[in-house]
Amino acid sequence: MKKQAMIVTALAMGMLSVGAISASAGNSCCSDGKCTDRQLIQKVVQETAGTASILKAKEIQQRELYGFDGFDPEKAAELESEIQVLKNKIKVVEEKFGVSSCCRS
Repeated sequence: MKKQAMIVTALAMGMLSVGAISASAGNSCCSDGKCTDRQLIQKVVQETAGTASILKAKEIQQRELYGFDGFDPEKAAELESEIQVLKNKIKVVEEKFGVSSCCRS
């Protein structure tokens, strides 16, 4: 019993250490300094505010659509394409200002 508890403890510690190493090894997409200019980020947010609000509304519609029993695949495909177009519009503005998409959140 004692041996089994030691093995379980060793495995748990190994898993925790691997998780910690993996988490510390990953870089934030904003660690390269692109998110330090707050004025630039504010310009992107202002310029994409209308598109972002439409995008949020479409995503809510999509979630509601998937929640219904009578699922409409054509409506789902239409919403998916509209959402992708809106995301691409936001991405174009972000690229124009040289800002990563993670900086908006």
